[in-house]
Amino acid sequence: MKTYQWKTNSNAAPFFSDPSEGFIDADNPMDALRKVVSNYKHPAGIYSAAILKPTPENPVVARYLSARAATAEKAPTGLTKWEGNDLYVDGVKIPLAEEVFEVLG
Repeated sequence: MKTYQWKTNSNAAPFFSDPSEGFIDADNPMDALRKVVSNYKHPAGIYSAAILKPTPENPVVARYLSARAATAEKAPTGLTKWEGNDLYVDGVKIPLAEEVFEVLG
């Protein structure tokens, strides 16, 4: 087992995310990420999570994006507005993306 650092952000509750961080032991970055996401408890739900190597450089080695975060990341630039779970950019509804679990690097 290795020790990884984790960082999470909640969905806006109601105006901004609540960040959290800590350490977790896991066999690999994806295992750590899945544990962090599955154990996340916040009334507004999880927006994103990152697994980092606890080194001076602190690189992100895995990340999770909720469907909402993945949609925002893929959206074009422009005037954005969330209405419920729907994102609009310049008045055009952006299709909801799938949630993302990925190992980086």
